[in-house]
This record gives sequence, C-alpha cells and structure tokens, in this order.
Amino acid sequence: MEINLNLASKPYLNRQSVRLWLLLICAFMLLLLVINCSYGYQGWRQLRLLDDRFQELEAQASDGQGAAADYTPEKYAMIMSEVALGNEIVAADQFHWTALLGRFEELLPDDVSIQSIQPDFKQRSVQLACLARDISAMTRFIDNLLTSEDLNQAYLQRHGEVESDLGGRQQVQVGFSVDVREAF
Repeated sequence: MEINLNLASKPYLNRQSVRLWLLLICAFMLLLLVINCSYGYQGWRQLRLLDDRFQELEAQASDGQGAAADYTPEKYAMIMSEVALGNEIVAADQFHWTALLGRFEELLPDDVSIQSIQPDFKQRSVQLACLARDISAMTRFIDNLLTSEDLNQAYLQRHGEVESDLGGRQQVQVGFSVDVREAF
C-alpha cells in the first residue's frame, strides 16, 4: 500500500478561519479592556468623592476647633456617624479577599462546597452557606475551622437535607450555614 500526500493542492492553513478566530479573540479582549477601564474609572471617581468628603470634614473640624460656642452634642454625633461611615468604607476597601478565600480553600474538604459568602464588616464575621455530601463531610469542615488558628470561632447556624439533581439523578445532600466570627 502506497500513501500519497500532496500538500500543494490545498493551502495547509485555513487563513480565513484563523483570521475569524483572531478577530473574535481581539473583540473579546477589547470588551474585557473596556469593562476593566470602566471599573477602574468608577473606583477612581469613588476615591475622589471620598477624598473630597474627607477634606470637607477636615476643613469643618479645623474651622470648628476655635468655636466652642457652636458645639452641640447633636452636631458631634452627626460628625462621628459620618466619620464611622468613612472608616467602614475604607476598611471594606482595604480588606484582602484572596487571603481569606485561600484560607477557606485550605480548610475545605473535597466533598463540601461553599455556595455563598456574606461578610459583615461591623461584626468582623463571615456567614457561609455550604453544601456537603453527608453529615461527616459537614462535621469535618467545621472541625477544620475550629482547629485552625485564625478561623476558630465558627458556629453552625442551621443544617438540613437538600435534594439536588446531579446528572439526571436525585441525590440528598446536607445544606448548612456557618457563622465565622473574627474572620478578619
């Protein structure tokens, strides 16, 4: 049997298909660039607004230092609430999610998944909604949290059986929520 191959009869590279894929990839990258620029611009505007507000508060504080006659407890409470709001925004902006999520990933067993994460910056806690294959997987995750050095204030809030459809078959899993205090 003799195999005969003639590459000269047809182009080896389908240039039209390659150009189409390159165009689609470029359009996708351009879309990502526009989204990132928009997000960056919104963050920059928010920082500018916060900076302007902090400068206004500093100016009010420096103007009001010599005028004790205008001092009222209501004004003081109002200014302190604005300062607390500003501090909360700054604290939320400075929080590094990658460290916390990496720590959860280290402690999470293979048969447990985290469905949602709800932080509470005032309480410095995180509410986790999780799904486990069985009770032993759930207890293994909670035990991992309790034995860790930094996330050891974990409290099971609720748990129950949840039916899920995996690949066309019904499976009963354990849904539970955990409150981790002093998480950050």
